[in-house]
Amino acid sequence: MKNEPSIYSETLRTLPLFSELKVEQVKQIISICKIIKYKKNDILFFEGDNYRGFYILLEGSVKIYKISFEGKESILHLIKLYESFGDVPLFDGDKYPVNAQVIADSVLAFVPHKEFVELIKNNSTICFNILVGFAKKMRRLTQKVEEFSTKEIISRFARYLLEEIKKSGTVNLPEPFVKITISKKNLASYLGTITDTLSRLLKKLQNEKIIRVDGKSIFILDINKLKTFAR
Repeated sequence: MKNEPSIYSETLRTLPLFSELKVEQVKQIISICKIIKYKKNDILFFEGDNYRGFYILLEGSVKIYKISFEGKESILHLIKLYESFGDVPLFDGDKYPVNAQVIADSVLAFVPHKEFVELIKNNSTICFNILVGFAKKMRRLTQKVEEFSTKEIISRFARYLLEEIKKSGTVNLPEPFVKITISKKNLASYLGTITDTLSRLLKKLQNEKIIRVDGKSIFILDINKLKTFAR
């Protein structure tokens, strides 16, 4: 990532993995990164592939998924901007436990495993702070697993919409809205359901005047009701 804007140093510190690091420590990590452009549908790694390193999403969109024995795809996570992924085998160097695919033209920072391990071996402070960051990330993942197991689909969808309108900066508009940039199939899988169920849910929320769908944009008509569903 040499010659990249210095804004990456501050931005990457928002990642759970790097949240405890100082700016200079983050710059050391940036120095070993490689910037790579990918096209939509490119595969980053398959479950069982030998571990090469982890990634940070700079532009675009990536899905993390598993394939069942029956061939059914389940999306575990949709990677957000400046989020790291593929870092679970970081310390044991084991194989990738999931699949990762680019679902929109993307730019990624790749952090090679060997160089990263050498870096933290020579800097105990960075190593310790990254472990703290890892703990934060694992806590968030645990919370997400709990949410998927206890929340109904309407609650998960309501929470998703509320999170997305907040990120989009439209939350204070008369009709907050979010533009869906992924397919309905991918969104349904991410929410832990199927496309038909998601379609019925969208229709139900529209009939109850809670949302309004216009193309790929979803407008919130009754945000208080949506917040009630999200609890």
